[in-house]
Amino acid sequence: MKDKKTQIKKLALEILKESYEAQKKKVDKALNSKCIDIDAWDEKNAPMIIPKCIATAILIDESRQFDGAGTSFYKEMKEEVKNIGYHL
Repeated sequence: MKDKKTQIKKLALEILKESYEAQKKKVDKALNSKCIDIDAWDEKNAPMIIPKCIATAILIDESRQFDGAGTSFYKEMKEEVKNIGYHL
């Protein structure tokens, strides 16, 4: 059992590491896409709104890549992700 947990942890961390590298590139892509009004950003009034919006959009985009849509595992993955989410 412990060996399986170790293997799962290793694989999950590898996925997260690869995902993080892709996410860092997407920050620049979002900032350079002209979808964000940089001039309207106010660093004194609500400075975290745009950064949080960027982070949220990137995490949603990344999660779509792993959701299993179009596979025979989609339903099982959706249920398992929901269950794991309750415990985080």
